Amino acid sequence: MTQTNQYDAIVIGSGLGGLSTALHLAKKSMNVLVLEKQPKVGGYAQNYLRSGFDFDVSLHVLSAMNETGGLKHLFEYMQVLDKLEVTEYAPMFTSVFPDATYRLPCGEAGHEYLKRQFPKESAGIDRFIATVKSIIDANTKLYWSGEVDINNFFPAQYFKRTYYDLLQECFTDKRLFGLMGQLWQSTGLPNELCAANWAAEVFGSFLLTGNFYVKGGGQRISSAMAETLCEAGGTVRTSALVEKVLLKNRQAIGVQLENGEQIFAPVVVANANPIQTYLSLVGKEHLAKPFLYKLGTFEPSCSLLTMYIGLDCAGKAAGVMDHATFVNFDYSNLRTYEAALREEYHTTDYIISDYTDDESGTHPKGKGIVQVLEVAPGKPWTEIPYEDYKQKKKQVWDVIMAKVAKRYPLLEKHIEVAELGTPRSMERYSRNPYGSVYGFAQVPTQADNWRFSVASIFPGLYFSGAWGRGGGGGYMGSIVNGRVTAQQIFSRHAWRGGEKTFDVASREPFRIRKTVDAAANGTELTFRRYIKAIDAKDLSAIGELTTGASVRLLHETMNAYIQEFKTILAKSWTELDVQKDWHVTFFQMRFVFVPFVALSAGDEISIKVEFETTGPNKGKVTQNAYAIKSNKKLANAGGRILIRTA
Repeated sequence: MTQTNQYDAIVIGSGLGGLSTALHLAKKSMNVLVLEKQPKVGGYAQNYLRSGFDFDVSLHVLSAMNETGGLKHLFEYMQVLDKLEVTEYAPMFTSVFPDATYRLPCGEAGHEYLKRQFPKESAGIDRFIATVKSIIDANTKLYWSGEVDINNFFPAQYFKRTYYDLLQECFTDKRLFGLMGQLWQSTGLPNELCAANWAAEVFGSFLLTGNFYVKGGGQRISSAMAETLCEAGGTVRTSALVEKVLLKNRQAIGVQLENGEQIFAPVVVANANPIQTYLSLVGKEHLAKPFLYKLGTFEPSCSLLTMYIGLDCAGKAAGVMDHATFVNFDYSNLRTYEAALREEYHTTDYIISDYTDDESGTHPKGKGIVQVLEVAPGKPWTEIPYEDYKQKKKQVWDVIMAKVAKRYPLLEKHIEVAELGTPRSMERYSRNPYGSVYGFAQVPTQADNWRFSVASIFPGLYFSGAWGRGGGGGYMGSIVNGRVTAQQIFSRHAWRGGEKTFDVASREPFRIRKTVDAAANGTELTFRRYIKAIDAKDLSAIGELTTGASVRLLHETMNAYIQEFKTILAKSWTELDVQKDWHVTFFQMRFVFVPFVALSAGDEISIKVEFETTGPNKGKVTQNAYAIKSNKKLANAGGRILIRTA
């Protein structure tokens, strides 16, 4: 075996759980390869571009990013924190009910706020805060150090119990059942159905530590994790679909890609759902009938509907005043959950979030982004013909928008770009059954010690992410589960690599290397091709040209074109001084980037520029950028430019 097909560990899938596992393994000096079927890393933690708006697919808020927070500690350990720019939002969230609106802060202020709002429930509020704090503290010790007394493990008293049971221990006022269960969309189940420990962990973490957002969204987190892994000597390959997990004597020894390439490692981690992994990647022929039956008894979680909305103004100007607002029809999230399962979207609760941030670069200056999210069942979206799906998508958009417009009447008038993400979308990109977003549903019979083990029935094969025991779904749950998976691997394999600190590689910007084609003939404008050699700074961790580098590349080549043809243009643009430098300003431009092509530092890119004048100092331009080695398209730009002197 050569170095190129032998690793210490292979991770299938670059979701947060897979990247977390890979980083934890790399911290112990393991040579890790991550294989991702999609063109970019992240799983659900991705962004996507539409007409100048960079939509965050899934990240709404994070908890435990305060000074003593467990997630912040994990990011520090993985050497990812320095790559993230974090903002805290206050209040923690706004919660709207028919008879009241609550603006709940976090920490001690939240504790006191609840007592002021519900003075008769003061003792119960104290008990609730103490309970969720004890659950979180015990679980944090378990996944971080393992130093817990398992015979007196505090969360064990809530095994097999629901969050509703926990709330009943503390409160009698049903309004508190609704408010303390307000994050049920983040667990995927209402109070009456969700496992107590999981719901308490999710809600309590926000209540105790606060509400945080990462600039650049979910994609920034996953990209930062991939960047750190590559800096640590690991390898990330995108557009690399794993077709098969290789077994020898019923032990995992590697993987086979769709193209037939085989790669070997004594440890294989599937950051994919266990159903797909066992049935497709391993194969039914290796599974006993009782195990197949057991696998079929696990219930996937719900899915989600997300309206991605680009506005022609800031979110506040369209009436969306807070970063995260929960709009409730009543205090029973069981009622709204059941209505969602029946697809009665005109009466279901929803979350509306304002992502407007002029400094983030996620939308054009002066514009904004708003998202509307709610729970949805997966099967009605994934098991219908495509034509029916398209019609259903439009109908559901209209129903939800009509509901939202009753509270936010200005919103629809300012929509510039709109798209509905559905369970079918999520199933297509993640291959999770029915577009499940939280792994197996966190009901008591599938939670805690009854959740799917991260160690498979085949030695050497493990699971990470939302589906496994220890962590659960969501951003924090998946990242924590990556650590749990790594700990299982270290406990089962005789690996003696010492802990290490990663070195960050220095990077150089790309540069213009040369131009090609004949020089301007002095009489007319023609197209030009320019060649640029790129350097590491302008490549992501997985070798894609970054969006910022693409913009800079196109701008520089347009400037080079104008300088080259200056003498021709000066004949009609007499007001511009030909002795001075001319500079291009883009306006009314359409940019399309294709971040799906892997490049290496030193690779050359060809940019074809076509230009025609439309008036004094103005023109229309079309630019197309291609990777010379693979002849794959990287970017396209088209629209209008202005030319000014320095």
